[in-house]
Amino acid sequence: MSQDTEAPYFQNHDRGRRFPWSLYHRDLDRRLARAIGTSKSSQPRILVVGCGLEPQLDLEGRVANPLFFACDADARAVHECKARYPEMADRIAVCPSPNELPSEGDFAKPFDFVVAKEVVEHLREPEPWVQALAARVAVGGSLLLTTPNYGRLSLLGFLERTVLEVIARRDGYSRANIHPTKFNRRRLRRLDVGRGMRLERVEVTWTGWAMLGHWKRIA
Repeated sequence: MSQDTEAPYFQNHDRGRRFPWSLYHRDLDRRLARAIGTSKSSQPRILVVGCGLEPQLDLEGRVANPLFFACDADARAVHECKARYPEMADRIAVCPSPNELPSEGDFAKPFDFVVAKEVVEHLREPEPWVQALAARVAVGGSLLLTTPNYGRLSLLGFLERTVLEVIARRDGYSRANIHPTKFNRRRLRRLDVGRGMRLERVEVTWTGWAMLGHWKRIA
């Protein structure tokens, strides 16, 4: 793949922490940090699924010694993450298939937290995928999913059809079919993540544009 083809791909991943995109992402990051900060483990095992270029999370100092693992279906993202984070290269892997997580070595052990940021909305059939994620959560651990909020009071749908679509086309793609599964708060609460999991809460960010779903494994 040429360098010219790679540039828009990495640009789209990297811009998420810059203004105005930070209005969307920063509140989600804080909510994830608070959820993971409740861990009683001295070194919680955290799996970031669909990591893109972020195999680690900003936990704002709430966890002293987190142990991050990461995976993505896109080999380009995994290759770049290993280059950017050489200290955890053996804990970053390509997903074997769309509904399958890495299972070799330390990936085979249960995780205290399985986190997927802005991934579930990209799947046409999300439930087999989220059930595969939940199956890797240890008893007492949590599944954390973030996703855009397409509720009727959210302006996100309008923004995606207008401003964000203009930006996307400038970068060489369209957002028209980028999220085949659109969640509102009710639909996220009703998502079937599999047996033994209990929904703790669904949080909506201050902008109303995004949500965090939190499930805990009880059996």
